[in-house]
Amino acid sequence: METEEKLIRLLIVDEGFHKAEQITSSLRATGMHVRAEFAEDSEDMCEILENKTLDLVLFSIDLPDFALSQAQHLISECGRHVALIAMAKKVNTEVIVAAIDEGAQDVVVSDSLEHLIQVIKRESYNINIWRRAMRLELDFQESEKRCQNLLSNSKDAVAYVHEGMHIFANEVYMDLFGNADFDELEGTPIIDMVDPSQQSELKTFLRDLSKNENETNELDLELIHSSGEKITATLEFSRASYDGEPCTQILIRSSADTSELEEQINYLHQHDLVTGLFNRQHFMDELKTSITQAINGMHKSFVIYIAIDNFQTIRDAVGISGCDTLITDIARILQDNANDEDMVARFGAYSYTCLGKISDKKQAEAYAQKIPALVADHISEIGNQSIGATCSTAVVFIDENSPDSANEIVSRAEKTCEEVQAAGGNDSRTYIPKAGEMTQEEEDGITADLVKDALNHNRIRGLYQPIVGVKAQDGERYISSLEITSEEGHVLKEADYRAAAERTGTAKMLDRWRILHAIKKVTDTSRSGRKVQFFLPLSVDSIRDPGLAVWVSENLAKSKVNGEQLVFMIDEAQAVNQLKAAKALSKALQQVHCQFAIDEFGTGINPFQLARLIEVDYVRINHVYMDNLAQNNENQDSIRELAYQAMDVDIKTITPGVTDAAVLSVLWTLNVDFVQGEFLQAPQKELNYDFSSM
Repeated sequence: METEEKLIRLLIVDEGFHKAEQITSSLRATGMHVRAEFAEDSEDMCEILENKTLDLVLFSIDLPDFALSQAQHLISECGRHVALIAMAKKVNTEVIVAAIDEGAQDVVVSDSLEHLIQVIKRESYNINIWRRAMRLELDFQESEKRCQNLLSNSKDAVAYVHEGMHIFANEVYMDLFGNADFDELEGTPIIDMVDPSQQSELKTFLRDLSKNENETNELDLELIHSSGEKITATLEFSRASYDGEPCTQILIRSSADTSELEEQINYLHQHDLVTGLFNRQHFMDELKTSITQAINGMHKSFVIYIAIDNFQTIRDAVGISGCDTLITDIARILQDNANDEDMVARFGAYSYTCLGKISDKKQAEAYAQKIPALVADHISEIGNQSIGATCSTAVVFIDENSPDSANEIVSRAEKTCEEVQAAGGNDSRTYIPKAGEMTQEEEDGITADLVKDALNHNRIRGLYQPIVGVKAQDGERYISSLEITSEEGHVLKEADYRAAAERTGTAKMLDRWRILHAIKKVTDTSRSGRKVQFFLPLSVDSIRDPGLAVWVSENLAKSKVNGEQLVFMIDEAQAVNQLKAAKALSKALQQVHCQFAIDEFGTGINPFQLARLIEVDYVRINHVYMDNLAQNNENQDSIRELAYQAMDVDIKTITPGVTDAAVLSVLWTLNVDFVQGEFLQAPQKELNYDFSSM
């Protein structure tokens, strides 16, 4: 069962704080984002329920003076949808039935952490689904209101009938039949408003409509005005719902014929204007449908990806307008040679796609193999020039075992086509899935070799993102990240290799490169009178390295750099799990005036107790609190609370993930000290942010 990577707000009610910390650490070790609270009795629980937003309550039914029924009563009184999981030292059928009868979703043996983690994942998933359903219900209600407003203001006559009787009609519809008020029309059978000679035809039509057996949803009828005058009109029928009840919608178009305009708009929405082929968006929509049909066993499909070889060279020779002629010529070749049932689309600036059902795989492959020859044989006349081109094609088959992601299917096709072009182009290839996946150890080994090779051959680069003061702050601050380049020229961001580097022990080598590079940057910027401070994330291996502090001290002395310009960062979960080593490292580095920070801060049971133990100068707030920050009041309250608590103990706060102006404007009101994110500046090789701009 998959869960969204959201923050889980947890309340643990038990007699021992140690047990709560053990549960929280175990959850974090699985990669879950958890913010936990702890309560020993009903008073603590009541206070937390009143002041905190929670998802789950873990309740020990072994507490002597606090019953599960009391806990459920407190949850009910708080007025929030919170899941209750019972824990007990010994569990049997009688205990389980009694606990569930008192409101628990499940019962778990206290010492069975693995079982507890699975139950928490399940209930967290269920809570998220429930909340999403509630949001969708509200959205649906709002949508119905908007639809009602649109119906009321429509220029077309619209009515709803249930079992043949009118249950709604807008003003245009009532005016059409001469009704001043809906009360005159309500409950009137639609058949009574049709000429008697056509009533039998209407009955048959409506009966077939209920069975989905109509060839068309339109019917020409002679309608009767309240005055007795006859009205000739075309009625459009469709199945609908009104106030939650199934019914039939009747639409009588206004005299202004907009069908041609609608057809033109629909065409423009689906087609590429240069080639006349379907466009990328329409292709992706159809591909998603084909994938769903294939996975459900309805039919298999294929995608052919076609890319013009050496397009940049052609563009340089004939210009953009000349390229349009070539692109259109190739589009015509593809369309003329595709089957009538196949859908050909322009996918990119110089690429096309073809989607079709598979009757025979060899036929699809034959078409893909024929395309390069057809394109190579064609000459495009562009002004006074005659231009030839070649192309490469790739085929991907879609069946029940295919991934359910349209992007993944296209990615496979693009990658295969790039391989064809790298081999010289003007050819075709079918994508063949790899026979099994590499083991984690094999993947990690490849990454470790890549890191070592990059270090040995100087294919590693430091990137720096500004940390900008919301309040008046002197100096410049940057957080460091690394990217490495493979021998083939592929660039890997830190997120791509960090986990594997930590598992293989190569992360410590990268940390030392990062530190040396930062010291050099401090030296270089100091010459021009700048005071730059670097925030340097550390891996677990570096935290546990007893020689790191001495090594840093030696290099600072050698470079004559003041240690206060380096801030070492460790993840909150790592700090909890490596508390003794983290305290020792912090103390040793602070002796040479370096500063210390906790990253991904604020989801522990008592995060500031951890901050005091390690004696940190900064905390960087956990990314999960930045989720939908501009609209999420709970996350705003959490950040505000952390910021004020940090201010009380003289710790500076940093909030990452500033993606737009709305997020930044919210953070201005939450008392944080620093902000960081793509909206301010993406990571750069150069230290070029204008800190005066804030």
